[in-house]
Amino acid sequence: MAFLWDMAQDRRIGEVSAKASGARTQALTAQEQAEQLEGRLEALQLATAAMWALLRDRLGVTESELIEKMRQIDLLDGKADGKMSARVLECPACKRTMSTRFRRCVYCGTPIAGGTPFPGV
Repeated sequence: MAFLWDMAQDRRIGEVSAKASGARTQALTAQEQAEQLEGRLEALQLATAAMWALLRDRLGVTESELIEKMRQIDLLDGKADGKMSARVLECPACKRTMSTRFRRCVYCGTPIAGGTPFPGV
């Protein structure tokens, strides 16, 4: 009887060990992804700071003008939430609601004119 109990316990230990290994792999993957995103965010912060310095120094744009434009862009999706969400538009062909993130209607495939690299703007 003890032999069967030992076999059952060994099987359970093996299952838990496999789950722990899988969780460790997922955690490492998530950590790598977070580090990549952090690097991208830092690069975007640097590019944004450089663009702001150029606008301010060469064109005389004021900080209050920048803040007002940020507020306007924030409100394009109807919510003042500090986030840039993709605007919604109507497909000219099938009249269904769709996101500006797509270059074609996801329902009928009609190309959407005036695509932008900055969805929501």
